[in-house]
Amino acid sequence: MTGAFHIESRLFRIVDKAVSLVKLNILWILFSIPLVTGGAALCALHVTAVRILKNEEGYIFRDFWNVFRDKLALSLRLWVPLMAAAAALFLDGMFWRNVEGNFAAGMRVMVWVLSGIWIVLVIYIFPLAARMDTAAGVIYRSGILLLFKYLPQSVYLLFITGVFFAAGILWTPVFCVGALAGGALAAVVHGKMLLWIFEKEEALYKIVQLHKK
Repeated sequence: MTGAFHIESRLFRIVDKAVSLVKLNILWILFSIPLVTGGAALCALHVTAVRILKNEEGYIFRDFWNVFRDKLALSLRLWVPLMAAAAALFLDGMFWRNVEGNFAAGMRVMVWVLSGIWIVLVIYIFPLAARMDTAAGVIYRSGILLLFKYLPQSVYLLFITGVFFAAGILWTPVFCVGALAGGALAAVVHGKMLLWIFEKEEALYKIVQLHKK
């Protein structure tokens, strides 16, 4: 069979990837609904999105569920403090929004900056948790280190996230795409940069180990 819908055709591959992203996005939303499972859902989202990016995906649900189940306990220890921090930032933002003066304006800027750091930290931490079997504190320290060590890349990750969010609000077609596959698509875009960072760190680690011998 030849033509546009041949199994090796570009159109077929694009449609297949799009369907996989929609499936992944639905799973991520459903498994995030209990809120406390949001961290495990982010671990599973990252791993499955990277497999799609690398053309290594198998059964989307099976891949997602295996990571979600294996990382649930660890992700809870990571996610609960992050939820508390998000709540504190939200309340601070609501408070300072209704206060006038230069000091209040400075505090509003501080809340925005800390919120940006929170978003990027989440982007780093759960992919790290998906790859590391270690204590939550170690993962936190690793995420903070990567955030500042790769600051331009961190700004890029935040910028891309902001673009996805703003485009979804301002443009109805993008909102529709986002509702279907936005989270999974963002995870694929993030995953490409994160893979570069993780592979670079692994290469540096191997060099350090060789010099120690």
